[in-house]
Amino acid sequence: MSIPLDDRGLNYADGAFETMSCSNGEIACQSLHSDRLSLALEALRFPHPEAIAQRVFDDVCRCVASVGHSGTARLTVTRGSGPRGYAPPDSASPRHILTLFPLSGQTPDRQSCGIAQIRWAHQPQLAGLKLLARTEQVLAAWEAGTQQWDDMLMLDAQDHVISTSRGNIFAFFGNQCVTPDLSQCGIAGTRRQLLIKTVLPQLNYVVDEQPLTLAVLRQADAVLISNTVRGVVSMSRIEDQHYPESAFPRRIQDALRQEVASWVGR
Repeated sequence: MSIPLDDRGLNYADGAFETMSCSNGEIACQSLHSDRLSLALEALRFPHPEAIAQRVFDDVCRCVASVGHSGTARLTVTRGSGPRGYAPPDSASPRHILTLFPLSGQTPDRQSCGIAQIRWAHQPQLAGLKLLARTEQVLAAWEAGTQQWDDMLMLDAQDHVISTSRGNIFAFFGNQCVTPDLSQCGIAGTRRQLLIKTVLPQLNYVVDEQPLTLAVLRQADAVLISNTVRGVVSMSRIEDQHYPESAFPRRIQDALRQEVASWVGR
């Protein structure tokens, strides 16, 4: 397969993407991914975003089912081809690309994090969405590699903790859980949504979405990182701040895995 040189996703990051978990040809949390894709296309002013998302996911589901895929799937939707210039053409026809990856190897249960110098830029109109322009995370991941951290904690310009380069943050203080407010920037993950709305409340945690500073995060009993590929992993340390090893992250990971399994095919 080849992508035309005039594709707007290639030239202007004019599009969105979803990373999904698949099991035996079925996509887990399909409706959550489809809803977020629709919101992203709406924010980018694609015409008929819900219809596009529905049509794309119908095609993707057929493809994944036809090969019985188990592993990860990356769906990219661009505005399609267009002439030179930022302004989207009225005649653009969206293009979608599906890439399948095998099951990844075992991920360590605990991750060390540095603090990225690159900051999340505030853009409330696009906050929470998984758009193609991921420059901040690319640079944060580069920092992690050069400094030999597993991941990097990312703040915004107001010194609020937003995420790591790979996932959402959950800080635990007894039975209270705080996850960063993402109304100004960051990505609202599908696993984050399940943890907030279902998994953590069922485990008797009180979850608050609110601004979170690094000083407060350092006082947490434990910190977890979530994303689609890894589920939940615990943070072993932030620079020289160590968190004690505990069995409770495994309990949350198991509960999340069961919840995701219930969403396979829907």
